[in-house]
Amino acid sequence: MFKKKTAQIDPQTREAHIEETAKKLRLQLMTLERKKEELFGKVLEARKKGLKTQEDQARGLMRRCMATHRQVSGMLMTLELAVEARDLSEISQKFLESIGMLSQDIVASASKSNAKKTEKEYLKAMYVAGQKSKELDHMLDMGEYSAIASVEGSQNTEYDSEIDSMIESAESGSRFSDTDGIRS
Repeated sequence: MFKKKTAQIDPQTREAHIEETAKKLRLQLMTLERKKEELFGKVLEARKKGLKTQEDQARGLMRRCMATHRQVSGMLMTLELAVEARDLSEISQKFLESIGMLSQDIVASASKSNAKKTEKEYLKAMYVAGQKSKELDHMLDMGEYSAIASVEGSQNTEYDSEIDSMIESAESGSRFSDTDGIRS
């Protein structure tokens, strides 16, 4: 019903904020990758020692880490796509402005009745383009570029097959002798 007015952020500040957000998401992805590797090491260690409870605990944390990684990847992609959509909208708006200038030239040389109709259509098109650009800017300003869902990954078995294949790969690779590269 009521639209909340937001303070206008200058374009440079907005771009800096968007870039900072993207950088933080990329850093988070790298951190999650390292954490996944650490947790995988714990899964293997617990498995070798026959500690089933600790293996299950490490698997649960690894599942959660993998689910969070997927979520953060989606957020980053959504942000990047929103920026692309905004940039394309700006290109369209500049095109329309150029067409508008040409339309004004045409209006000046056309008859009065056609000039009024052309001018109205042009103004209508500019208004719609401006509204779309404002909507995209508002969406980016408000940070509505990702739907954040709660991560309940520790109970989710979605990643178990991936973890199992990683374990199998690591176990088969660990059967090589360090000195001669021949299976023991």
